[in-house]
Amino acid sequence: MKRWMIGCFWALLMLPNLLWPAASHMLEEENTENRVLAEFPELDGENIQGYPRAVEDYINDHAAFRSYFLSLNAGINLGIFRSVDNPDVVLGKDGWYFFNGGFSILDYRGQDLYTQEELDQIAGKMEEVNQHFASQGIEFAVVLAPNKEEIYGEYMPEYYTKLSDITRYDQLEQHLAAQTSIPVVAPKQYFLENRELLWYFKTDTHWNEAGGFVASQMLIDALGGQSVPVEDVIIPYDYRGPGDLALLFHMPDYFLEDYFCSVHGYYDHIEPEIYDPIGDGMVSRSFAEEAPDCRRIAFYRDSFAMGMSNTITKYFRNVDYYHWSGFSPEYLEEYPPDIMVYEVVEREFVRILNDMNQLLQVKTAEEKDKM
Repeated sequence: MKRWMIGCFWALLMLPNLLWPAASHMLEEENTENRVLAEFPELDGENIQGYPRAVEDYINDHAAFRSYFLSLNAGINLGIFRSVDNPDVVLGKDGWYFFNGGFSILDYRGQDLYTQEELDQIAGKMEEVNQHFASQGIEFAVVLAPNKEEIYGEYMPEYYTKLSDITRYDQLEQHLAAQTSIPVVAPKQYFLENRELLWYFKTDTHWNEAGGFVASQMLIDALGGQSVPVEDVIIPYDYRGPGDLALLFHMPDYFLEDYFCSVHGYYDHIEPEIYDPIGDGMVSRSFAEEAPDCRRIAFYRDSFAMGMSNTITKYFRNVDYYHWSGFSPEYLEEYPPDIMVYEVVEREFVRILNDMNQLLQVKTAEEKDKM
């Protein structure tokens, strides 16, 4: 009996690997984990101690039928235990999921609010950047993207109680408006007061194209352009695949209930030319000859700005997107914009001072002449 049980145990361990060569060509085993899977390590004198762990990581990431087993486990957890097995994902109500990473939950609860000194420091640094660009004839603007948790808090689990009705987002928006001359786009209140459309994905951390459209129109209006009300365009919703939160815990498709939308009736005749000059997605440029605004606009951005791109690239003739993690001051010196936009999501406000210092490194014409 003991030998039989041991034999069954080893058979269960080996069976997936024995079946995989015959079945792999019939199955779509793609990376759906929103991360780079481990590669097989090369052994050298510097990684001897960590080599076994690196090999183990490779085996774990490339195990036979990995994604199917992970999806099965996620389905069991959701269907039976109503839980997800990733600490960065919060299971909400009615098919909504939220992010537990960074400051998202602290922001939602109103914890760790700014002190007056911190607000003054941020406002002062932003105004310094504003004056730095103004000296070059460049207009500076800020877009503050609100966390999804605060826009759809009614779907948050009840055990996440609010400690304050004021959040860091509210504090910063109000302080920048009172203490700086910078145009600040803050669509949080609009999203809260207008519920006829979905502004965010249910299984993703980001706003959808409807949310991005509203933020874009608010920005265009703040920059003295011709904005278009969301009521004047057509925004149909349709089924979409899993968002980044669903991918974090391998949600099976049969639990998925999410929707994407697209904007119709907004300069539909314009088809911008999109370029990725480096090839890693950190820098992108667009050109639209027929765009109504001939100004060149640049974004120092995170991922939320890309939700605005379908609108912005149709309105401005030249648009440059620089992801904060791949930004270099030389980009703006080579392609000087008429407008510089700083976009940041609420949960990443901790980056603001460092981001401002990055922007202050962009040399003025006088500084370049002295070199």
